[in-house]
Amino acid sequence: MAEDPVRGVLKEMRAEASAFREETRSNFGTVFHRLSVFEAHMADVRHRLASLETHMAALLATMPAVSARIDKLEARLAAVEARLGG
Repeated sequence: MAEDPVRGVLKEMRAEASAFREETRSNFGTVFHRLSVFEAHMADVRHRLASLETHMAALLATMPAVSARIDKLEARLAAVEARLGG
């Protein structure tokens, strides 16, 4: 007896659907792996940025003291120049 055409099409579709689901699972696995690598990289970047911000804050906190020292040195240099020139 000949196979029912509808049944044949359904078997063919089931095989194709199974292959498609397997490919989809593989693709999702690849995408999720890449996403986790990206998230790990971004966490590292966030950590480095936080560290840089901490160092920049410490550096900027010293600027008033550095400016005051430069002002004092300029004043001393002007005094020495005045003594030597006058």
